[in-house]
Amino acid sequence: ADEKSFEEKSINSSGSAFYSPSKGHVVNLLDAPVPVSRKLSLREQRDCEVIQRLIKSYFLIVRKTIQDSVPKTVMHFLVNHVKDNLQSELVGQLYKSQLLDGLLTESEDMAAQRAEAAHMLKALQRASQIISEIRETQLW
Repeated sequence: ADEKSFEEKSINSSGSAFYSPSKGHVVNLLDAPVPVSRKLSLREQRDCEVIQRLIKSYFLIVRKTIQDSVPKTVMHFLVNHVKDNLQSELVGQLYKSQLLDGLLTESEDMAAQRAEAAHMLKALQRASQIISEIRETQLW
């Protein structure tokens, strides 16, 4: 009896039991004395059944909503935790002294590209100077 899940304890065959975790026992709501003044008419019985089905449907919807929102909430907190702590962790890894020298050294390809760009800059500056001299000589 103790190994029953919460769902098994919360609903008996007639759907009227309630498990109280604080008290540790099942309370059957149909066992409570109900003052009976008259029998329900057929329409009233049908209305009661409809209300009972609507209540069960409502609780199933609420249960499904909670089941859907729990993983979303867990993922939200996990993603936010990673987002908050990832940058500090990466910066900490980046500034380790043994890696810093290797990261700051220029690769041979980049050095060659930089030298080529500097040479091209000098050539273009010289070409600009020559063009401006030609313009000045034509204006005189």
